[in-house]
Amino acid sequence: MKTLVLCIDRDNDFGKKAGIESPIIGREANLRAAQALALADPEDSDANCLFSAISTYDEIEDAEIVTVCGDVQVGTKSDIKISNQLDEIIDKIKPDKVILITDGAEDEYIIPIIESRIKIDALKRVVVKQSQTLEGTYYLIKRLMDDEKLQRRFMLPLAIILLIWGISAVLGKISLGFSFILIVLGAYLLIRVFHLEKAMMKIGREVVTGLKMGRMTLFSAILAIFIIIIAVVSAVNVLSNKELTSSEYSIKFVNEILWWFIASILLVALGRLIDAYFKEKKILWGYSILPFTLIAFGLILSASFNILIEIIHQSSFHSIFTQYVLSVPFLAKIIGGILIAFIGSVLYHIIEDVYGEGKK
Repeated sequence: MKTLVLCIDRDNDFGKKAGIESPIIGREANLRAAQALALADPEDSDANCLFSAISTYDEIEDAEIVTVCGDVQVGTKSDIKISNQLDEIIDKIKPDKVILITDGAEDEYIIPIIESRIKIDALKRVVVKQSQTLEGTYYLIKRLMDDEKLQRRFMLPLAIILLIWGISAVLGKISLGFSFILIVLGAYLLIRVFHLEKAMMKIGREVVTGLKMGRMTLFSAILAIFIIIIAVVSAVNVLSNKELTSSEYSIKFVNEILWWFIASILLVALGRLIDAYFKEKKILWGYSILPFTLIAFGLILSASFNILIEIIHQSSFHSIFTQYVLSVPFLAKIIGGILIAFIGSVLYHIIEDVYGEGKK
């Protein structure tokens, strides 16, 4: 029974570094190839693998030694090349069994390809004694990094954390960088816990589409976010110099940013209206009531906040009712808000009737 001592070089180091074409058949040819690769790159494990294959060949009677190489682009292209060479070798030598010599887990990845053609009697892995797990560890890490799911779940947040840490170290703001890292980790965990990945991906796609198509909704939303941030910072600065209880601080804080928040919503709605008109060739009549509703909401809520603040300072309901509830500013805001909401509702129904009939 003829035995084939088969050495595998899946990433074609013999061709790339030593300029030797495969398949390499025979002891003398393989010895020259091993020497050439060892001289070209003494640290390459494939040279040790081939020397071990030659040593194994010398111990066996009625055997032949062959080295097959794949391609630099390890994967489908490399495995197809090895498969074609195996078919050629088996047809030429006609071995009964194979002793496979490899230098690590990456070459062993093609074992199913070999077993589909011929029986493997023995497998010998050759590694440098000083680093026996290096090849396997490297290949495992490489496969993990090639997995897109693992990249998104682990590599991306790790890359962001390292990037923030590096920038903060360069700027000399290590504590600030550490704070940002905690924020990133917290946001990532919240996204994972509440399964917001699809929503975040959808938002990302909308942002990219908005940038490509020049949608006003995207730019108005960005401007609205900046307005809210400025309003929050301004409210904090205004209220930080005042001695207030926690409840009073909360009410005044919301009251300070209320109209900025309403303006932000109207700005986003305006961007959506512009996009619908110019991009989709339609008018969103349903948005016509939005300004009236928001302004009415702001007036009534602002008046209610003022009353709540007075309730905190005074315990007498009678004095609050006579001095503030029946005051002109409070009544003007409440009545004005109700009238504006009523006008908006009437106007919306008129537009709906006219637009609905025109559409029919």
